[in-house]
Amino acid sequence: MATNGNIVIIGCGISGIAAAHKLLKNGFRNVKVLEATARSGGRIKTGRLGDALVEIGANWIHGPSEENPVFCLARQYELLEPKALTPENQAIDVGGHPHWIPNFFSSSGQKLNTEDVFPAQEVFAELLDEISEFQNQKGEPCASVGEFIRLKVKEGEAEKWKYIDPATRSLYLCVISNMLKVECCVNGAHSLDEVGLGAYGQYKTLPGQDCTFPDGFEGLVKNLMSELPDGLVTYNCPVRCVHWSDAEKNKTSAVVECENGERIPADHIIVTVPLGYLKRHHSTLFRPPLPLHKLHTIQRLGFGTNNKIFVEFDAPWWDADCEVIHLIWEDEVK
Repeated sequence: MATNGNIVIIGCGISGIAAAHKLLKNGFRNVKVLEATARSGGRIKTGRLGDALVEIGANWIHGPSEENPVFCLARQYELLEPKALTPENQAIDVGGHPHWIPNFFSSSGQKLNTEDVFPAQEVFAELLDEISEFQNQKGEPCASVGEFIRLKVKEGEAEKWKYIDPATRSLYLCVISNMLKVECCVNGAHSLDEVGLGAYGQYKTLPGQDCTFPDGFEGLVKNLMSELPDGLVTYNCPVRCVHWSDAEKNKTSAVVECENGERIPADHIIVTVPLGYLKRHHSTLFRPPLPLHKLHTIQRLGFGTNNKIFVEFDAPWWDADCEVIHLIWEDEVK
């Protein structure tokens, strides 16, 4: 590929920034980034709540170890606490489920003993281990993770828990209902009925205890942006349409049409917009339409949302060493 071609990157989130870095590092100079908003970083956004930093967007480095490029960049820019950099922390295998110190509260406000809810948590963890094995098997007993867990819990309730008093059995079921919600967050799904049983175990996690940025995730974006040339990014420039052609049939350049009417010719275009945006706008974003196999891929890929609510209290009501709070809703059994 000639390094003097015009390249347009649509989107200045972390993917667009990374693409620009890669191109410039490899000698490409005619690079332009178009960003619809007034800022870089996309879903990486740090804010403030009182005196505290809060991550409105991305929060964690999952699997902070040598194979994780985000971790390597954060280490390079000295953005992490010393503990996250230790070989011991990088070697911990959490399997996508960090071992945070929990507090459990019922919906009536009662603090629950960890020992009382542990048996249900243990059953749930065993089920997840069992589910992970289906990627190597044929003939799955259920279509989804949610269906499989409900089936197994029903069997367990009939066999393992039949001699347990009704109140404890009800507590166990409510705890499992809570763990189902937690697993939805881990998988980015609205429901575990949307997560395929055979595909669940295909997701591979990197070693390392999850960590955060003490001074905010945006520090990574600021460092990366400081290394890009001034004027590379055009802000407040939403794209209306990408006019492209099949390179094998037509050798003419593509054109990026912006909402302000500007038309930018390009030899290559890198589209880094979120999958959810593609699902909703692909029919108007590309002219001619994308090939069917690409459209089918966009349609088939799952897309979920984890939203955040920030709450401020006058004083902490949880244990001093608590890292995660589980809310166990009474009489809620799924």
